[in-house]
Amino acid sequence: MKKKLILALAVALPAIPTFEWILSGVRDFSAFGDADVPLSLIVVYYPARVFALIGFVLMFYQFLLSARLPILESTYKRADLIKRHRSVGKIGFILILLHGLLMLLSDLVDYGTIAFSVGKLLGIGALFLLIIAVVAAWWFKPLQFTLKTWRRFHIAAFFVFPLAFFHAISIGTVAGQVSATQVIFGVFLVVYLFVAVRKILAVARGDTGPGARKPQPRPAAKSVLDASGESTENEKK
Repeated sequence: MKKKLILALAVALPAIPTFEWILSGVRDFSAFGDADVPLSLIVVYYPARVFALIGFVLMFYQFLLSARLPILESTYKRADLIKRHRSVGKIGFILILLHGLLMLLSDLVDYGTIAFSVGKLLGIGALFLLIIAVVAAWWFKPLQFTLKTWRRFHIAAFFVFPLAFFHAISIGTVAGQVSATQVIFGVFLVVYLFVAVRKILAVARGDTGPGARKPQPRPAAKSVLDASGESTENEKK
């Protein structure tokens, strides 16, 4: 029963901003009346918006899955949580990356230049830090990062979510207005800050949790380092 409730909540949360995105699109398109809707809005701008909304939710899920929350740890095996953490993180990263690229493309198509603002710079900064974190996590062994270097990248990654949040509420067309999405994202931020501070303190102490292993180069390829710096090798419930 607990698994079903968690799954239902996980599906419902991204569905709410997606529904409000649809309503926003209907209002915007109806404003054109009999005029033709610009193709760039249909194939570039609006897809970019929903990519951001869903990607933001998935980023939140990614951190929760590696946060060692009792409700999750008592429901799923640790190895399964790390596996989902990795999969959700990859999808979220791709969506956020597509959002950033498409929004910049939308500016170029509509205005012939990229219009910068504080809100947009926050988003670019979040995307830049996210790319660094992904490179550090996915290519930890090939790049031969030391543990100290990895920790620096890992701590920097904790600033991605807050930057993305303020980017969303400052210039977002859905999250930037008083709406259910804005409330949900606000709750996400509060929970995230609690989780992030807890994890930063753990990383600073060199402790990634009970029974967890510190990331370090290994000759064997039997274990996989995920974005949270934990190994799935021989992990059992």
